[in-house]
Amino acid sequence: MNAAAGRLGDEALAAAAEANCFHCGLPVPSGTGYQVRFDGAYRPMCCVGCESVARTIIDNGMEAFYRERTAPPGAAPVPSPEEIFSDSLYALERVQAGYVSAQGDLCSAELYVDGITCSACVWLAESALKREPGVSGAAVNQITHRASVTWDPLRTSLPSVLQSLKRVGLSGQPASAGAALVTRRKARRRALIELGVALLSMMQVMMFTVPLYFSAPGDVSPEALALMNWAAMVLTLPAVLYSARSFFAGAWRDIAVLRLRRISMDLPITLAIVAGFASSCAALTAGHGETYFDSISMFVFLLLSARYLESSAREGSLALIERLTNATPSVAWRISGDLHENTGASVPVADLQPGDVIRIANGEMAAADGIIIDGASEFDESLLSGESLPVARCAGDAVIGGSLNLGSPVFLRVTRAGRQSAAAMLRQLTEQAMAARPRLVLLADRIAKWIAPLTLAAAAGSAFIWFLIDPSRSLPVAVAVLAVTCPCALALAAPAAQALATSRLARDGLLITRADTLERIAAASDIVFDKTGTLTSGELAIESLDLLGPLDDASTLAVATALEHGSVHPIARALQRRYFAHKDAAEMPVVTGAVAAPGYGVEGLVGGVRHRLGKRDYVSQIAGQPTTLPDSASLFLGRDGQWLAAFSTNDPLKPDAPGILGQLRSEGLRVHLLSGDSAERVNRLAAQIPVDAGLVRAGCLPEGKLAYAEQLIASGRQVIAVGDGVNDGPLLGRAQVSIAMGRGADLTRLTADAVLMSGHLAPLLTARRTARRMNSVIRQNFVWAAAYNAIAVPLAMMGWLSPAWAAIGMAASSIVVVANSLRLLRGSAH
Repeated sequence: MNAAAGRLGDEALAAAAEANCFHCGLPVPSGTGYQVRFDGAYRPMCCVGCESVARTIIDNGMEAFYRERTAPPGAAPVPSPEEIFSDSLYALERVQAGYVSAQGDLCSAELYVDGITCSACVWLAESALKREPGVSGAAVNQITHRASVTWDPLRTSLPSVLQSLKRVGLSGQPASAGAALVTRRKARRRALIELGVALLSMMQVMMFTVPLYFSAPGDVSPEALALMNWAAMVLTLPAVLYSARSFFAGAWRDIAVLRLRRISMDLPITLAIVAGFASSCAALTAGHGETYFDSISMFVFLLLSARYLESSAREGSLALIERLTNATPSVAWRISGDLHENTGASVPVADLQPGDVIRIANGEMAAADGIIIDGASEFDESLLSGESLPVARCAGDAVIGGSLNLGSPVFLRVTRAGRQSAAAMLRQLTEQAMAARPRLVLLADRIAKWIAPLTLAAAAGSAFIWFLIDPSRSLPVAVAVLAVTCPCALALAAPAAQALATSRLARDGLLITRADTLERIAAASDIVFDKTGTLTSGELAIESLDLLGPLDDASTLAVATALEHGSVHPIARALQRRYFAHKDAAEMPVVTGAVAAPGYGVEGLVGGVRHRLGKRDYVSQIAGQPTTLPDSASLFLGRDGQWLAAFSTNDPLKPDAPGILGQLRSEGLRVHLLSGDSAERVNRLAAQIPVDAGLVRAGCLPEGKLAYAEQLIASGRQVIAVGDGVNDGPLLGRAQVSIAMGRGADLTRLTADAVLMSGHLAPLLTARRTARRMNSVIRQNFVWAAAYNAIAVPLAMMGWLSPAWAAIGMAASSIVVVANSLRLLRGSAH
């Protein structure tokens, strides 16, 4: 058969892909929207991993992989990510565009590092990355296995960075690439199979050895005993040769890079397994002496159990990143003509630009952030905000990419897409937080790095002393010392608790963006709230419009909305809703030279004439002193020498604000209220919430809020600041902990320590309680790990612990620490 005859035609390819994934051939789950465009048609994919792999192959001119295969997908093995993604492929700019960011003259990326088992592996990975010329920063997280790397593109490249990991026995992939997801799932499946094999091996070995525990001398004949021991040896082989291979690989890596003077616990573990198995085989061959096949199989199984439990905890902490990565679909319907004629085309989300109009049908997810320009519906925003109830959205309202449309179709004008969208920015902040290590984690790392060398020294010393006392007990004692020591518990004590507490809060709608934020929340003494958009709903409504100049209602709304165009301030959203809901809406004019004055308003040129929208004093600087203005008005519009309009707004208090603030006070926090609004409005709101009169400030501009925070900090207080909007930036920047509302301005969100994604305040109370619980869990973990090692190691050195009990103790110690940390994911934070 010639090559042409062996190829699949387009029809055969399409038929094969109808029910199965076009890449791997597995069935496509119903309702899955993953797909890629190939040869003019969209091909279904079963998961984001296959979609990412296929998209990268096609986008980089490697379509021949699909055209040249001689069988439908699934009929032949699909190449592994390692076979598809070579380091040279990662050098292509189009490939890097999805996960390499530019930071001035430097580049940065998040990598997934495969092969990390303990803190020594973290140190090894960081050392290898930092030794690469041109790499200016590298931080690896032991829990998530993610590395944050920054490098100079003039001195090195992404392939060189990945090669530096391979030189020390590790492997790396861009964390946001589909290959990393596939690699992680493959590693987890492999670990589960190894654990299953070890369990079967242990159970079969125990069938032969447990009866011997309860038999009296002479009950079992020497021939039967020898037969049972030989059977135990054969049944131990799968655990040693297959299940324990990850320990052997880690030990070999330690030996290969011994020049770096840092070893992991894989080396002592491997020595314990090899020494115990070799001595048992020697005793079996000689016909006398102790055998430890039951201890070895149990040791391997319990160690793998502890690592699998730790891996499960890690998967929980990575769930948020995966959720944000998959928050938006891969394609969108972009409108090219009249909205209601629905003329347009399906395009990749990566091709969307601000200003494009897209249609979101019932049951579809918003492909980008935007403003509704036509239609009304309800959206499920739980994917990003943690809010379980759907929220109503109509013309003028903002919609977050990844929100699920539960009602009628709507048309959305795109404001941000791709890497600029809210989901992408939050994913970046989450990766940044998980890559960093707080003070307690660094302390644990410094302690844990000495345990493996000390374990080897203790085992060697014990073996030598017992050789002088009783040579027959020298090897069992050395094996017990190697098996009983557990630095894993100490190394996991802080990072496991910190990662799981972060995941718990993200599930409830509070996204932590810096590693030590929870420690500072637990230590805080005061919490300072902004009013608008923080304690109030933030959904301002224009109650009335009083005309003061020659413009009619429609034109006035058009000018005011145009001045606030692109802003996410509550006033801007209120104007947008009023403008788009106006039946006779005038065409929005073009504004040039727009400049925001935080805390005052905004100024811009409309038709070459300077206009201002904002507070009375701010507008009067160009419009002149007014004769009379409505008493209820809080927002004004004017231009050079003329007043145009006065707006009266209403912003109700959030329903849960009084209760949450009261409980925060019961948690030992002093509650403060700052606002740039008038004293009358602020005092009226303060009367509805539990805040002391002396801790309320009205008419606070950004500099006033900053001065207030500095005064608190100078008096020794630990301050949490919660705000929404650019004018809260100085306050948030000065406080020990800054928490921004998720719908606030981009500047506020990007500089905050945490982002409150939902509109509710309850996650603040959860954060306070979870932070305190996290500190308690970390202290418990440290005490347990230190006490265990302080007691177990001397017992093993004195010969009072058998290798079997030493194995049980080591695995149990790690399991206790991880299980204790997992409590942070369950139940209430109360």
